[in-house]
Amino acid sequence: MLYFLLKTIFQIALRVFFRRFTVNNRHLLFSEGPLIVVSNHPNTLMDPLVTASLMKQNIYFLAKSSFFKPGLQGWLFHRLFMIPVYRREDVGDGGTAQNDATFSKCYEFLGKGGTLMVFPEGNSFMQRRIRPLKTGTARISLGAEAQHGFNLGLRIIPVGLNYSDPSRFRSEVFVNVGEPILVKDFAAAYAEDPFKAAHALTDHLKERLEDLVIHTESDEVDALARQVEAVYQDKLVKELDLAPSEPEERFLITKGILQSIKYFEAREPERIHFLRAELQDYLEHLERVGLVPDAFKRIPRRSEVAWGTVQTILYLVLGFPVYLFGVIHNYLPYLLPAKVARSLTKDIEFYAPIMMTIGMFTFPIFYALVGWAVHAWFGLSGWALVGYLVALPVTGFFVLHYWHRVQVARRNWIFFSLFSKRSTVLHNLLEQRTRLMATLEQARAEFLAASPENSPETKQV
Repeated sequence: MLYFLLKTIFQIALRVFFRRFTVNNRHLLFSEGPLIVVSNHPNTLMDPLVTASLMKQNIYFLAKSSFFKPGLQGWLFHRLFMIPVYRREDVGDGGTAQNDATFSKCYEFLGKGGTLMVFPEGNSFMQRRIRPLKTGTARISLGAEAQHGFNLGLRIIPVGLNYSDPSRFRSEVFVNVGEPILVKDFAAAYAEDPFKAAHALTDHLKERLEDLVIHTESDEVDALARQVEAVYQDKLVKELDLAPSEPEERFLITKGILQSIKYFEAREPERIHFLRAELQDYLEHLERVGLVPDAFKRIPRRSEVAWGTVQTILYLVLGFPVYLFGVIHNYLPYLLPAKVARSLTKDIEFYAPIMMTIGMFTFPIFYALVGWAVHAWFGLSGWALVGYLVALPVTGFFVLHYWHRVQVARRNWIFFSLFSKRSTVLHNLLEQRTRLMATLEQARAEFLAASPENSPETKQV
């Protein structure tokens, strides 16, 4: 009952926390057990919440033993179907015997057709890459099948979690579900050498997960890819006639960008060095004048800048009373989760799940207190009180939209200033952007011409 209740609450909370929640191949998660769902692990407790919210059945989770502290926390984790794993770095060699009991519990659970979720990277790091996997997932799956003569029908479903900004409220998440891996396909390898079979299955699982996420080889490559995305991705979306909000297509474009970076790094590293320097210079130039790459999606005419500024000013003036109402009634419950998250941990990977969990309580509690106050002090009741309470979250979202329009107004003003007073600066920026786009276009053409055997996502780019 507790699991079902919390799952329902978190399903609602996730739709509020993320501006866009997109799932590819969701139907693959509706399979009946026995199943092991494996995923990358960039966002700590947010990762199991995101995936479990998409599945109908109850799920058992493997979690590191350090989470199972005595008292309420340990009781709660057990009630939420979590199974402790005793990692060597946490408990030393003494954890082996305890893990034997953990494995036995997993075998029993899977044998009954259950669903288990595992994060084989072990620890959570907010990086766009798959780190080396632990062999525990493979050992559990092979061991469970071996107990049933490899007739259990156990499948492993790989899931790639791709966050646009893991720690930010109203960001996006793209859940990329892969085709299941049949564990019985490794029966012959297991019969020959269980140790090698576990490593082979682990390697195969790593390859599958790398296909489902944005996988960068290093922080330097990731930084370069993000810069290319910022400058070039929107042009590709428009050229390929894609909807701006198609996360799967944008995912494939980024995969192609990474493949092209890898291609040129291996053949012409000096070219990558030059591109990195050019991108850095251009983005710093934009930052100095207060603009972002999105500002140049389409260069507006002077009349458009002027009229757009007038429209935005009208919107800001007319919407200010609603904005003020929304800020007064939502600022405190919005601010508290971020403050608490930063006071509880310095690890950015924990910010999002802590903020969302605390926000699940701060907003309804604050709304209830405000509702009680206006009823007691001002006599508001009936439908008037209901309308007032409904207005609280609605105006809260309006505040976010209003603030976005403030940023648009600021951008328009900068454009207006560049048009009227600093045309040389604008001319230099446009010239720099034109050269950069030509460089990227040439690299793209050469990459596609030299790699006709590329995968479909690369061909798109």
